[in-house]
Amino acid sequence: MAKFFSQTDIDKFRECFFFHARRGHISNEQELSLIMRSLGYSPTTKEVNKYFNKYAKDNKIEFASFLEAMHDQSSVENPEKELMNAFKAHDKERRGYVNASEIQHIMMSMGERLSRQEVDAIFREMGVQQGGQIRYNDFVKSLLTPVPDY
Repeated sequence: MAKFFSQTDIDKFRECFFFHARRGHISNEQELSLIMRSLGYSPTTKEVNKYFNKYAKDNKIEFASFLEAMHDQSSVENPEKELMNAFKAHDKERRGYVNASEIQHIMMSMGERLSRQEVDAIFREMGVQQGGQIRYNDFVKSLLTPVPDY
């Protein structure tokens, strides 16, 4: 799995896996779903079922098999594509821009809600003016660029 994930990712997966799977393995689909979601992935119930059936041996998933399931899920999820489709849905005229106040409202009221201060910080970092327009191509790239850890 080292060819698919960085050592940092593998360490993060291992820490989360063994935090939740104290016996050293996953025994059911609920545990698998919990661990994957704790790591920021969003598998459907059907996908979790498929991974459990595919990778469980004697109704247990060990860490190495868990990494295989994570690779399968990371191949399915494409955050850039998902975000671009969401922005395009709000861009009725297909101009490549969306209203900043509309995005601010969405970020503060849907899903994992952000505070006004958090949204303002994101907009400030990306140079978005209050009430202005957001070029969503650039916005998505900026959102998905990893923050340096120095």
